[in-house]
Amino acid sequence: MPKIVATELDWVKLGLQMFASGGIEALVVEQLAKQLRSSKTSFYWYFKNRHLFVERIVNYWHEKATSSIIAMIQQHQTLEPKQKVQQLLAVMFSSNEGKDFVYHLRKLGASEPSYAEMLLQIEQQRLDYMSSLLKEYGLSDEAACRTSELLYSYYLGWHERNKHRTLSSKEAEKQINLLLPFIEKNLAF
Repeated sequence: MPKIVATELDWVKLGLQMFASGGIEALVVEQLAKQLRSSKTSFYWYFKNRHLFVERIVNYWHEKATSSIIAMIQQHQTLEPKQKVQQLLAVMFSSNEGKDFVYHLRKLGASEPSYAEMLLQIEQQRLDYMSSLLKEYGLSDEAACRTSELLYSYYLGWHERNKHRTLSSKEAEKQINLLLPFIEKNLAF
């Protein structure tokens, strides 16, 4: 059977999946090539080394799991602030497909500071965006920042507890109903 020429995106998507499951140790070029039914040469055509490959994976994940979500919510300019917050919460709690991506990136960052910095910037972007939505909703700057931190920490814990189970179609609604009263209590501050 002839080898298939894998695209850069093929490599990145498989790399994302493997990294989320097994971290940096799961990114063995020979094994990835075998899964793609391609050659190692294809890998080196797109990526000079594994570090650039991991960087590309993280950038792709960032675009998919953060930037595109923010852009999607921002394009709905007619939504009320509460609806934007609900929409973001719905996206956050409707999927657990990322498995252990953040965990493995945090672990990699412990030994390679450039990845720790990348994750720090991505998480800060997430916090800043949630905070901006909460300010639009009526929270003070301080309350919005504090609430964003608490919501994100809650999300990370929720994800850890739910990453291996099949979510019901009502999971996001359940989380929104749990979190909105908490957010609205902070409107008074």
